[in-house]
Amino acid sequence: MRGGPVGPRQRRNHKKSRNGCENCKKLHYKCDEGKPSCGGCTKRKVECSFTTSQSPASDVSANTRVFNAISHNITSHNGDTVTPLPMADLELLNQAITSTQYSITPDSKPDKELSGLPFRFPYLMHSTLALAALHLYSEQPHRPELLSRAAAHQHAALSQVRPHIIDVTAEHSQAILNFAAITSIFALAEPAYDPRGLGSARDPVDELLNSFHLGRGIKTILTQAWSLLQHKENIKKVIGLPDYTALKATLDDTYPVYPTLRSVIKESCQDDEAVSCLEALELVFFYMAVNETHQQDIPGPMYVQMWPIDVSTHFLSMLADRNPIALLVLAYYAALMRLRSNTWWLERWPSAILQHVTSTLDPTLVIHLDWPRQKILQLDQAFPFPVELDVT
Repeated sequence: MRGGPVGPRQRRNHKKSRNGCENCKKLHYKCDEGKPSCGGCTKRKVECSFTTSQSPASDVSANTRVFNAISHNITSHNGDTVTPLPMADLELLNQAITSTQYSITPDSKPDKELSGLPFRFPYLMHSTLALAALHLYSEQPHRPELLSRAAAHQHAALSQVRPHIIDVTAEHSQAILNFAAITSIFALAEPAYDPRGLGSARDPVDELLNSFHLGRGIKTILTQAWSLLQHKENIKKVIGLPDYTALKATLDDTYPVYPTLRSVIKESCQDDEAVSCLEALELVFFYMAVNETHQQDIPGPMYVQMWPIDVSTHFLSMLADRNPIALLVLAYYAALMRLRSNTWWLERWPSAILQHVTSTLDPTLVIHLDWPRQKILQLDQAFPFPVELDVT
């Protein structure tokens, strides 16, 4: 009844209104006196006098005021959820961007087009993260979970890229080329960092051949999509390298072991086998001379990676058949790798190859391994046969 006595409930509400925040008093709203901000002010998204009345010296209340100020500018989206950030993959992405890419091409400058490709092509992102996981494991070997993450990403990449490799389109040509390059490196890095050991659970020659064939896929892709790729800046850098062929005339004088090995090949092989091994051997010493003569001009392990692309298919078949002369040439390729063994995915390979070849060849051929042995191990004299090397 208007003007009548005030009941207990009304008295309680009236009391709350008198003791409520300033906003509720002005609007004659019931105030629940919630702290640090009452329910009414929170609902109306205005600053509550209870919040401002807190002691300025209190860190907690100061932080609360900041949070409330931020919260007032955020529109509520009922029903929307935020997916948790994939922190493990973000760690790998950071590794790829800040470190792994520079281990491949040390002097490269950021290329916006190439850097953006993994975000457009999921298979390239997966392969990028797979290699980054192995690289991070090489720096943090106490984290074996990185090997599982590398394998998972590489498996996803292979399953997604298959239809695009079968039919390379203009849209995917650069991404497929980058994928092939990363995957050929992954194929070398993954067995090298297998905890079971390179050369024990896994045959080094088989693993090398797998990487070689992947690397040769780069040449195939370039040939098929040359009209699309020849104008790319990263391709121009490769085809624009200086011509070092004049060094071939100096190989006999620079490497006295070279003519001796040619004689061994001619005595042991005939026809196509001899031609293939002689070509492969010349490439080893030629690329070695380029690296040793122009070390500062060579972008990373480029010539180490070019050798398996440039040798003949017949030579790779001889390696697959474990032809002893082809294996002998492979030991000299290990010496070429040794020139770039500071590259993280190559560092374990030279010793592993030398160990395998030494244990495989007939003793009459092992005597020709003294030179790569000294090159790889930096010893003054050859170690005895059989050889036992620590490749971990």
